[in-house]
Amino acid sequence: MKKLILPVLLALLFAGCKAQKKAGEASSKSENTEKKSPYEKIVTSSTESDDGLFLVHRNDDKVYYEIPDSLLGREMLWISRIAALPANYGGGYVNAGSKTNEQVVRWIKKYDKILLREVSFNAVAADSLPIYQSVTANNFEPIVFSFDIEATNPSGNGTLIDVTDLFTEDVSSLSPLSGRLRKSYQVRRLDSDRTFIESVKSFPLNIEVKHDLTFEASEPPSSEKTGTLSFRMNQSMVLLPEEKMEVRPYDERVGWFTVSQIDYGSPLLKADQKRYIRRWKLVPSDPEAYARGELVEPVKPIVYYLDPATPAQFRKYFREGIELWQQAFETAGFKNAIIAKDPPTPEEDPDFSPEDVRYSVVRYVASTTRNAVGPSVSDPRTGEIIESDIIWYHNHLRSYRNRYLLEIYEPMRLRHSVTLGLPRHYDHGWVLESVREHLGILDAIVSGDPAVARQLFCDHLVIGLEVRSRIFETLHVAVQPDLYRKVVGA
Repeated sequence: MKKLILPVLLALLFAGCKAQKKAGEASSKSENTEKKSPYEKIVTSSTESDDGLFLVHRNDDKVYYEIPDSLLGREMLWISRIAALPANYGGGYVNAGSKTNEQVVRWIKKYDKILLREVSFNAVAADSLPIYQSVTANNFEPIVFSFDIEATNPSGNGTLIDVTDLFTEDVSSLSPLSGRLRKSYQVRRLDSDRTFIESVKSFPLNIEVKHDLTFEASEPPSSEKTGTLSFRMNQSMVLLPEEKMEVRPYDERVGWFTVSQIDYGSPLLKADQKRYIRRWKLVPSDPEAYARGELVEPVKPIVYYLDPATPAQFRKYFREGIELWQQAFETAGFKNAIIAKDPPTPEEDPDFSPEDVRYSVVRYVASTTRNAVGPSVSDPRTGEIIESDIIWYHNHLRSYRNRYLLEIYEPMRLRHSVTLGLPRHYDHGWVLESVREHLGILDAIVSGDPAVARQLFCDHLVIGLEVRSRIFETLHVAVQPDLYRKVVGA
């Protein structure tokens, strides 16, 4: 019996020691966890972090912004764009790359919260004037979103907030849906189970967020049986310069896009509407040479990238069309002021994205729309253009093809109906410019061999002009087909 009791006692003693050890380990872990700061509990060794304008952190589906105290209150331009969208959305004029909103925001600390507020520059006055108080009171900045402060960073100079809900809730100023389209497609709600943040990237002057939003809709523009509208949005937030560009007042004698403000501090005894032109900021690299009237390169040229989706056979002509504008800038004293580039490869620039506000892009859109548009993003305080996206719809090629055919064959159609009226004077320069401008694209359309295409185009053009010349002789307008042979290089 004694022999049996001894092993049992030893086993019980060993089990008790083991349990005590485990309890001690658990207690130690608990103490270590309790010792961790709120910041360390969120930003761990497994957290994905990216440093830039803000330090951004990601834990699975949660995204955090670490906002430096030095950037609280700074003005930032927030641009919302559609990166991907359903077929037939918006009737063909809304496409990947379309801007849905542009607003200036500030991050403000208020008690235990961080507020994202929208700033307007429609009404202004110098902050040294008494009326500035009234301008501020009567243009109260709306609060776009409110965030709880999760922690302060270890250095004590930054605030950590969870921004996940900003990109996964239905925030109207960040949404792809306008009120009209919500009604048209009978949108009911945002489905949180099919909504998530795709990527977050922080750069020195901007933060880029891609997020997918899925809405329930009774009348979607396509895939009707799904009852669904899914979008990928790109949100760009760019820090506006503290040193503002000098404004240039609008002169109504010259057509220009503008920004407008009501200046309540004007000495003209009225609410003075002021308009400033929207323009790129070009600074001469050699101010002394520029002052002498010499051509100089700008410190920062205007650079347009071609969309990676641009067909290879058209890229040459897109680049040429962009860089023809260099001639205009040379009259203003700048050489190589505007440059066209092919899209960089992932090896050349792994961060390149057409939605990134750092890049101006000629977007190539697969659409039946026959048009091209040139929206841009500008600083509403000064009119400085920060970035521009030209939208080129694929079917716009059809318009140029039709113009080409019209140039050749319209005289034939009018041969027996001259009395319908033709212009007394024909602008040869316009035709020459039209031929020069469109020839490259047409070469690619007519034939895979540029040399053959050029000859075919030239032959058809000259035949058409010879027919036209017989008509114009009656109207005393001279046409010289041989001139066009020389221009197109036949």
